[in-house]
Amino acid sequence: FVIVAIFMLLVYTFFFNLLVSQFCGVQASLAKDVTGYARLARGDIIVGVLKEVKMSRWQSFVRSLELEKRIDFEVGDLGLAGGIKTEEPALDHPVTQDQIRRFGGQTDPSLPWPEKLTKETGLESMIQRTIQHSLQKMLGKKGALSETDSSSQHSSSRDSRGEYKSQ
Repeated sequence: FVIVAIFMLLVYTFFFNLLVSQFCGVQASLAKDVTGYARLARGDIIVGVLKEVKMSRWQSFVRSLELEKRIDFEVGDLGLAGGIKTEEPALDHPVTQDQIRRFGGQTDPSLPWPEKLTKETGLESMIQRTIQHSLQKMLGKKGALSETDSSSQHSSSRDSRGEYKSQ
C-alpha cells in the first residue's frame, strides 16, 4: 500500500506541475496578445484624432518640428536630419566604447583608411598595464618596473631578501 501511495503522490505531483506549466504558457501567450491589442486600440484612437485635425494645423505642427534641420550630437558634430533631439542622463545607458570612430586627416574617399589595431594587441597592452599597475601597488613605486622595461620581455624572481627583481 505504501508503494502505491508514493507512486500516486508522484503521479499527482507530475500532473499538477504539468498543469501549472500549461497555465504559465497560456498566460504568457495572452499577455503578448493583450499588449498587441492595446497597441492596436491606441493606434486606432490616434488615427481617429488625426482625422479631426485640420491639414493646415498639421502642416504647421510638422514645420515646427524642423525635421529637415540636422541634429547636432555635440558641438561641431552635426548628425542626420529628420529627428528630434532629446537629452538624457549619461548614466541611463552607459557606454564603455565610443560608437563613432573618428580619424584625423583629409576626408577624401580615395585616400586609404588608417590601419586598425588588432584586438590581440589591445588586449595584450591592457593586460600589460594591469600587471604593471598591480606590481606598482604590491611593491610600491620604487620597486615597480618602468615603462621602458615593461615593453621588453622579462621575468621576475625573488632575491635573498624576498623582494622581486627584474631579470
